[in-house]
Amino acid sequence: MMFRWLFPNENALTPAENAAWKLSALRIILVSGFLLEIWIAVHTSASAFASGNYKVIWVVGLLYVIKSVAIYYSTRSVRASAGLLILNIYGVTLAVVTLIQDHQIAALGYILVYAAPLIARLFLGLRLALWLMFFNIFPFLFLISRPDQYGWPDLQVSLSSVQTDVHALIFLFFNFCLPLAVFRVLHELDSTLTQFTRASKALKLSHAQYQEIFENAGTALILTDPAGQILQANNQANTLLGRHSHGEQSRDLFSWLLMENSVRLQDKYGQDTDELRLSAYQTRDGKMVVMNNISQTSTGEFIVALSDVSSFYAMHNALQLSIEREDYLSSHDLLTNLPNRDMLRQHLTSVLANQDGIHVTALVSFRLNSIRHANQQFGAPAGDTLLRRFADELGAVLPENSFCTRLRSIVFSFVLERFQTPGDVVLFVEQIREKMPKEIEINGEMLQVQFSAGIALLRNGESEPDDLIRRSEMALDAARKSSDQSTSLFDDAEAQEIRRNIEIEVGIISGLKHNEFHLMYQPKICHQGKLAGVEALLRWDSASLGRVSPAEFIPVAEHSGLIHHISDFVLDAVCAQIRLWLDTHGESPVVALNLSVIDLARTDLIELIEERCQHYRIETRYLELEITETGLIANEAISIQHLNALKKRGFSIAIDDFGTGYSSLSKLSHFPAHTVKIDRSFVAQIGYNPKSEMIIKAIISLAEILSCKTVAEGVENEDQESFLKQVGCDFFQGYYFYHPLNRRDMSDLLVSNLPLLQQAS
Repeated sequence: MMFRWLFPNENALTPAENAAWKLSALRIILVSGFLLEIWIAVHTSASAFASGNYKVIWVVGLLYVIKSVAIYYSTRSVRASAGLLILNIYGVTLAVVTLIQDHQIAALGYILVYAAPLIARLFLGLRLALWLMFFNIFPFLFLISRPDQYGWPDLQVSLSSVQTDVHALIFLFFNFCLPLAVFRVLHELDSTLTQFTRASKALKLSHAQYQEIFENAGTALILTDPAGQILQANNQANTLLGRHSHGEQSRDLFSWLLMENSVRLQDKYGQDTDELRLSAYQTRDGKMVVMNNISQTSTGEFIVALSDVSSFYAMHNALQLSIEREDYLSSHDLLTNLPNRDMLRQHLTSVLANQDGIHVTALVSFRLNSIRHANQQFGAPAGDTLLRRFADELGAVLPENSFCTRLRSIVFSFVLERFQTPGDVVLFVEQIREKMPKEIEINGEMLQVQFSAGIALLRNGESEPDDLIRRSEMALDAARKSSDQSTSLFDDAEAQEIRRNIEIEVGIISGLKHNEFHLMYQPKICHQGKLAGVEALLRWDSASLGRVSPAEFIPVAEHSGLIHHISDFVLDAVCAQIRLWLDTHGESPVVALNLSVIDLARTDLIELIEERCQHYRIETRYLELEITETGLIANEAISIQHLNALKKRGFSIAIDDFGTGYSSLSKLSHFPAHTVKIDRSFVAQIGYNPKSEMIIKAIISLAEILSCKTVAEGVENEDQESFLKQVGCDFFQGYYFYHPLNRRDMSDLLVSNLPLLQQAS
């Protein structure tokens, strides 16, 4: 326990309380002095007590109290304890000098103070040691200047053992106390030297390991000062930067990385940043380098990790170019490099947002009508060439900075702004038409350039670019249909027609869903005035549009592709009605229903009709399918194929509106028809127009040649009936006999005609 107190753990004290070896050395002096000198103190005190010099006992006791306090304070404060030790030394010296009568013995007391600077340096610092060395000059001068005068006569005492005690005190202090403390210091120095040697070896090993790690870290590493001066670089970094490991060369890192060719990268949020590590720099030999990591050392230097991203940068550039190319292609036409429809919409959105209400803005569309001739004569590549040349010529004649697009396949559109009147726009468009070439050379041949022009004017307050584009296309269609293909300006009447068609298109879908469509039946009468069959007529009573004529909604349905849904509804309703009549009356008239031009081209037409007949268990002889002459011509091959297949299955085929088409007699002879229906436009001219009457006679004669029955539509008076019977027409339809009947009235008529129908079946 004592040794632990004398030799404390070196980690026990903080730096503020001084080093552990100082405390150990101080305690060695204090304790060894206290123990070794105690017999001197006891011997001196006993001699003083025997001779009656009690003041010596008090002095010795006081000095031992000071030393005891110094030992006590050594556990708390090294500096306070050391100060008390120095005070004790000067106290002992003063006691020896003042109390001893023998001046030679008293002079020895001055030797003790010479140890004070050494103790002060060990425990209290150099400054105090120097002061004490300077202070000790005064006792020394006093000693050599007055060798025979010491102390104060009133205080001097005579003790028989004083010489022995003083010599013993000096001997013990300088031979034991101070040497032991110095030995402790030297031991500490030896230990420190040993530790330093070990640390030096460890440091050399650590440095070697650091060098190995630094050189073989698998990445390019550079050590720089705060100013960017290279202090050290491994081989990978030197190779990457093109530096030599030895020789005179620039130490500035950014003299090897070209700042002017740096590329700013983006952080994870896609924002540009000024951080060095988020930039790619070009080296002198063209490589692209990034700073992967920048770490500051404890001494203020920086470790920079570099990476070669040349291949990545090349891939990044290729990807960026690909993205830019993709963005360009998404907004431009690949063939002509003109902006596409989406870009036109964006441009018009900007124009609409900045209209001033004073100037006239127009969207003009050109349709290249001669493209078909180029494709037919020279092939599709020639057509593409014509489109490119046309786009180039159009861009050349338009005003500078005009926004011109390829709207769709053969339609080009451009925006005209800041005109005073609509007339100025039309005049300017005509001037452009005149400047456009009349012919373009393709493959050594001169092709005529024919195009139509449509103009749509921007309306005040308009905000939808699609409306303007649609009006421009409508004006273009109107110009294309005109005989001279002149420039057409879109008007509000056409806009009203478009809105009406859209309302009908939307209404058809809603009407089929909410059962707004129903069938009426137009009876077909024989010569005796009896029922010979009926024609199913579709009617639509719309909740929003009111009653809509078939002449209005059928073309819209055909154009929008909704005619399939209507035909499916009519076929199902007719088959269901035939089944109802058969179940109720045991017989049903032949019901004729109309097939549109689009229906004839359906691949599932035959399967659909057969499936409905099987579903309602009706024979094919109860259905007659009416096809218009123009419908037959529009899809001649597929029409003949489907009609032949239907005829073989027992369905009757009728050609509706006969005489209004443009088919030749040779083509008509190939159509598998059972019935020819004479159009009402000819019947209405009976008695007024001899040519119409001659046409009717010719149709009936042709029908006889084709082995077909004839039905006259639109018979409205007796004269028409008489003429038709006279020329040999087989059946009649019209208001003269019956208006279209609903299901109830049709059932009543059917009951009165059952005997004739049963006889016919």
